[in-house]
Amino acid sequence: MRRYNEYKYSFWEMTGVISMYLTVLALVSYLFYQSVLFFFISSATIPIFLKILKKGLIRKQKEQLSEEFAETLYSVNANIKAGYALENAFVEAGKDIELFYGEKSLMAEEIRYIKNALAVNRTLESLLLNLGERSGVEDIVIFSKVFETAKRNGGNLPEVIEKTADTVRAKFETEKEIQVLISQKRLELKIMEIVPFFIIAYIGITSKGYFSVLYHNLKGVIFMSVCLTIYGLSVYLGSKMVEIDV
Repeated sequence: MRRYNEYKYSFWEMTGVISMYLTVLALVSYLFYQSVLFFFISSATIPIFLKILKKGLIRKQKEQLSEEFAETLYSVNANIKAGYALENAFVEAGKDIELFYGEKSLMAEEIRYIKNALAVNRTLESLLLNLGERSGVEDIVIFSKVFETAKRNGGNLPEVIEKTADTVRAKFETEKEIQVLISQKRLELKIMEIVPFFIIAYIGITSKGYFSVLYHNLKGVIFMSVCLTIYGLSVYLGSKMVEIDV
């Protein structure tokens, strides 16, 4: 089963990402150095870029799983109130998840796995513990442990499920509200990230030879490298400023 602390690029996904990155490198190589050599040297950073991008994709994957998990618990709680046994309530919740998020959604796959595992006499609590361990999502890990304890000691499982669903959804909605509030700042950051390229390109086109003193000589290379480093650090710090965990 899927481990949510990992992410595997599909062939077409990796092709698209690498193509995009090489395009950016070609642009940087031309605007800052006018050097084909720099392009080929900087291409060696592709693995680093893929690793950094993967962290963001893992984060989004976990956020999506957390959202779908909360909806699953609401559906399970409704099924229990409708008279379903606990295990059947989880299996039936898969229908709602497929309706809301599609058959290929994360929790739809997990519930199909739970259904098949229950058929060979695996316990629901062990399956939820396994999901918590694979997910790396704090809310799911805590729920799976509380669920196991409550079932072993005869606790009120519907109440546990309902409270956990409320907590996860409240956390998710709070994060969404924060994202809406800082969406304008994110847009401003994206604009600021591309402005330097437009300025250099505009001056280079309208004033031929204006930057020629900066190309193909050691002092120019050092100066442009310092500028590029400052730009890279600014982009990094900006992305950290609009990255908020709830």
